[in-house]
Parts: sequence; C-alpha cells; structure tokens
Amino acid sequence: MIFALLIPFVMTYRLSPGSTPFWLFGLIFLSLLLYAVVDLLNLRQKTVILIKYILLTCLLISSIGTASYSAIIVRHQTAPTYNIHDIILQQESAIRFLLHGKNPYAATYFGTPLESWHYSDTEVNPALYHFVMQPLYLLFAIPFYLILAHGVGFFDGRIPLLFLFIALLIMAFSLVKDKQKRLEFIILLAFNPATLGYLLEGRDDIFMFTFLFAALFLFHKNRYFLGGVLMALAFAVKQSVWPIFPFYFAYLYFKNRDLKKTIIQLVPFAVTFLAIVLPFILWDPKAFFDSTIFYLSGNVVHSYPVSGYGLGMLLAQVGIIKDVHASFPFWLFQIFIGVPLAAILITWQKKNNNIPRLIISYGVFLFVFWYLSRYFNNSHLGYLSMVFITAYFWPSNELNK
Repeated sequence: MIFALLIPFVMTYRLSPGSTPFWLFGLIFLSLLLYAVVDLLNLRQKTVILIKYILLTCLLISSIGTASYSAIIVRHQTAPTYNIHDIILQQESAIRFLLHGKNPYAATYFGTPLESWHYSDTEVNPALYHFVMQPLYLLFAIPFYLILAHGVGFFDGRIPLLFLFIALLIMAFSLVKDKQKRLEFIILLAFNPATLGYLLEGRDDIFMFTFLFAALFLFHKNRYFLGGVLMALAFAVKQSVWPIFPFYFAYLYFKNRDLKKTIIQLVPFAVTFLAIVLPFILWDPKAFFDSTIFYLSGNVVHSYPVSGYGLGMLLAQVGIIKDVHASFPFWLFQIFIGVPLAAILITWQKKNNNIPRLIISYGVFLFVFWYLSRYFNNSHLGYLSMVFITAYFWPSNELNK
C-alpha cells in the first residue's frame, strides 16, 4: 500500500527547491525496501512494528516534509502566486487587513496578490469581493504569521495548515490501538492521493478536519464538554462541517436519553462558536453573511459560480441553468432529498450509536448535500474520502461501553 501511494507522489512533486538530490531518492527507496522486508527478518513482532513506525516517520519527512518545504521556499523565491491555491493568498491578505483593523469580510481583495492569481482568461475571480472562510481560519494563523513574518521575514499560509496536518497524524496514532491498523490508517491519511496534492497547494480541508477529528477523539474518551469546544472550533473554520450538527445532536441525545442533559452538553459548543463568530457578525452583519453564506448560495452580485461535478453543472449542460453566475433554487433539492435522508441516517445511527456511524452519517449526508448544491468540486471528493477513511478505522468500542 505504501509503495502504491508514495511512489506516484515522489515522482510527481518536487522534493527540493532545486533539482531533487539523488541521495534523497535513495533514502526514500531504502526506507521503502526496509519497510517491505522487515517482516522477513526473525524479529519479535513488537520490534518489527517499532521499525515500521521509524521508517514511516522517515518516509513522511523525506516526502511530504521535503515537498512542503520545497513548495514554500520556491514560492517565496519566485512569486506570491506560484503553485498556491487562492484561499492561501486571501488568508494572508485577510490576516494583514485584520491586524490593521480592517474588516476582512467587508474588504475587497483588489490590489493584493489574489488579483494576479490566474482564475480565468475571461472572468474576474469572485473571491476578490468576498472572504468565504469562518473567522478561526484567520485567528488560528495569526500567531504563525507574527512569529514567521518577524522571525524569518516571510509567512506562508500553508505553515499552520501543515502544523494541523501533523497534529491530525498524531491523534490518529493515539486513537487506533491495533498496531497494524494504526499503520494503515496513518498511511492512508497522510498519502491519500485524493487529498495530498491539495494539501501542498494549501486548500483548507485538513485545517478544519483536524479540529473535527479532535472533537470526535474527545467524544471517544467521553469528554463531551471539551469535545464540544473543539467541534465549535471546526464550525468556526469552515462551513463544510456544519451538516454534521443533526448527527452530532442525535449522537449526544442517544447517549443521554435526556433532552435537558443533551442541551447542557451543547452549551460549550454554542458559547465557543458564538465567542469566535459573533464579533465579526456585529462588526458588519451584511458583509459577514454576504461573504460566508450568500456568496456560496448565489444570492449576491458576485457569487460563487455553478461549478464542479454535481447537479449544478448537469443542469447547466442540459440548458436548464442559463447563467452559472445567477441564483438557482438548489435549496429545494437539498430540502426535499436531504431532510428524508437525514431522518434515515439518524434512524440508522440510533441502532448502534457510535462515532463510526456518526462519521458515516455525516459523510453520506454531506456527499448528497454537496452534489445537490451550487458547486461540487474535486477537493470536496478528496475531503469525503478522508471522512470515510476515518470512519473505517475508527474504533467502534467506545470507552463507555
């Protein structure tokens, strides 16, 4: 599995700011060889697993680590827009706006590096008018920005993302107790070809997913109050986690069989989320909701266009949608299909109320919700693969059973 996932990566992405040195390829190939043959040695199973952990760490550093370092350095040496996703450019500018007292949701991004990022040969990037992410996406990155901008002289928005990626792998290591499954889980999370390229260019799915994973990890340990805080942090990063709420509520209610206790357990979630988001809402309610809600639903002048691989593009190709920038009532499909689907999934979750079923319910619902939405992009499919991989490896024997 690690051969199949790692080799395409090291043959596709640069592992050095210059030409990749052959000693680095040699180190990677030697680690792969040892990983494959260590089982043939007459060693105790505990020793074999320890060696595999060491080799896997070496492979992570020598591939993803070097590729990430290379991407950051080459971008710094070349141009702000070099091999980077536009959300990183916008995050970096939004941080500067915020530190100078300017509302990142009310600002436009003309005159920033985002304007020169290639969006289209004929159209203007609608992100120049709206910052779509939730506030924690900025707030969490500010300490990294201050330390790096004043320490090494430049900041790259992928650095806090990589920090969270490492935290995700550490939590995955701690979660799964079966040693072989633990190795498989980390390999699939780290080298998942559906997400790894997007990580290198700085897309934000892992940024949010790490907080979601941490919340679920705490639920697994029966730490529902602190888990609620982490869940709120995920909600305060990106809207793609919001559809988990009915399944999160159902999970707590089926555990408690008590509505009052369930509501009390949701208080840390609500307080944390409001503490982060409410100041930005009060700062400029129209700008905040236009950027984070109406921009995505096609209800502002410069909306996110119909795009991707879902129902929206299907309707556009058959001529039902004439203008991909205009509003269209996707919410009708989402309600009429999504509500019954949510009820079916919650009923299924109730039969064996555990975290794997919570994750699967969220993943299936999100898949359908995204497919029926205005956009369903390649990175969304990658994120869904990460959700289902996590559900597959998540221990079903929770600590309170």
